[in-house]
Amino acid sequence: MTHGLYLVCGTRAYRGHQPGTVFVGRLDPLAEQRAIDRGSIELLERITPTLPELVSLPAGWITDKESNG
Repeated sequence: MTHGLYLVCGTRAYRGHQPGTVFVGRLDPLAEQRAIDRGSIELLERITPTLPELVSLPAGWITDKESNG
């Protein structure tokens, strides 16, 4: 699943993003190409989302009492 980093280039908002802003999104390829062709957005970079190798809960979210039932 590939996402993109986009810049809103036009004078109007694109899908809620104001002109001049950068956003990450996953767009339908045809919709993306139409928006690029009409100058609404510019594709800055392709992004493949990943999870970090180690995922943990913030400190204090689990206590001994809660983990022992």
